Amino acid sequence: MIARFNLKWLFINLLALLLLLVGLSFWQQQVEQAASEQKKTYTPDYFMLDATSMQYDHAGLMSSQISGQHFAHINEFSATDIKAPRFQFFRTNNSPWFGRADTATVIDSGAQIALDKKVFITNGPARENPMSLITESLRILPNQNLLTGSEQVTIQGRQSQLQANGIKLQMDTQVLTLLRQVRGTIQPGN
Repeated sequence: MIARFNLKWLFINLLALLLLLVGLSFWQQQVEQAASEQKKTYTPDYFMLDATSMQYDHAGLMSSQISGQHFAHINEFSATDIKAPRFQFFRTNNSPWFGRADTATVIDSGAQIALDKKVFITNGPARENPMSLITESLRILPNQNLLTGSEQVTIQGRQSQLQANGIKLQMDTQVLTLLRQVRGTIQPGN
């Protein structure tokens, strides 16, 4: 009877030890997988140096042009990172928009462009409502002629200077929506 009792406890202890080893092995595998995911870097599937990308509309007219020092396409995100981008957006019957930033990410084959660090955009020497924007981060949706941002932005016009936290600008109509904490000065016209 004692032998049966000891054999029963021996079997229970061996089973508990086996379950503990399986649990520790599973835990170690999870920790190693999490560590490898943290260290994962995405390498470009192609890159270009000192390049220019041009897009055309359905009528064959140039709609945008983006130049940069370094283009790197990341296939995992379907995105292209650009260093020192310079860009132009051409609008039918309106002044084109020009700009620059330290970095940009083009998403969805140009449907979205995220600009970061020292962003400057202007409609240049427009005859009506010349406007320039200065901020640290901005998103452009070229197909919708829309420009949005949530950070502080300075808007300079011919006779005004405004600051706001957050902006929406319809580039073709120049309808400007300032989202919050708006302040500025407007000089009377001549």
